[in-house]
Amino acid sequence: MMVIIGALAMPRFLAVERQREEKSIVEVEDLLRMFAFRNSVGTQQIGLHFDQSTREMSLWILDLNPKDPEGNRVWQQDRLSSSVELPEHMVVNGVMSDDIEIHEEVWTITSNPDGSRPRIGISLSGSETSGTLMLENYSSVPARIDLEGTVVRREIDLDGEGRGSDRW
Repeated sequence: MMVIIGALAMPRFLAVERQREEKSIVEVEDLLRMFAFRNSVGTQQIGLHFDQSTREMSLWILDLNPKDPEGNRVWQQDRLSSSVELPEHMVVNGVMSDDIEIHEEVWTITSNPDGSRPRIGISLSGSETSGTLMLENYSSVPARIDLEGTVVRREIDLDGEGRGSDRW
């Protein structure tokens, strides 16, 4: 009897786990979108922070120090966005900033003081699903590049290719 109940319950459990992992991938995608948005409209540097021990990804900003408003700016968690806590069996497989792999358990990818930002790639995998997200440095929308049919547009330097006067 227990075997039958287990056989009936297992597919539902796996479906719930898959939904939880898919939701986390979408939440990280939203965090990347917020990173791009805040970078494009704000004047403060922004950072994407991850800590493997807490399994939490969040946005940080370089802002006034509340304890010393006249002093140097300090990094603090963004109050306008929610952090993402990854499910128990989900891991960050790989992270890239401007095509440089990051291997630390705690990392922060920041925008540049001049307002530009790096190209960010994040690969996540869980027990039931996985996803790879790419935020190009010129785009405001991350792409899930592991899905079939996803087209990632690359920036083209027409002047550098000698095509600066081509008609569009």
